[in-house]
Amino acid sequence: MDNAITDLLAAIIPELGAMLADMRFWLGFAMLVGPVLLMLLGAYYYFLAPGEANHKAGYRTYYGMGSVEAWRFTQGLAGKVWGFMGAGLAVAAIVGCIVMGVQEPQSAAVPGLVVLILEVLAVLAGFIFIETTVSRCFDKDGNPKTK
Repeated sequence: MDNAITDLLAAIIPELGAMLADMRFWLGFAMLVGPVLLMLLGAYYYFLAPGEANHKAGYRTYYGMGSVEAWRFTQGLAGKVWGFMGAGLAVAAIVGCIVMGVQEPQSAAVPGLVVLILEVLAVLAGFIFIETTVSRCFDKDGNPKTK
């Protein structure tokens, strides 16, 4: 059934094979861009973030802007979270690209879309984790909370 549909589409659109190959390339590219950016952001926050809170550079949170201690804690945490998350998602993206490469062109988009959705959900989880961790460790003035 799938071959009949593909043959019909190939007759209607002669360049279907080239379009599907381009789709694989761009989907693979999109899958790998996110993890690479996360690793770069992680390295920046961990190694190169400004030493004091500012409104121009660094990972800014409400609770992390209150003091230098809170700022540095937030930058270190964000660097670790984004760096490790980027590395893990890069592995998932590479596996997704391999799976896309061995599948038929018309079904290759499914693993790519699954990986992209996983990346978006992981980034949202990272934001939530960083925000809640900083808010649990520091008050709004940047003072460490005591237990």
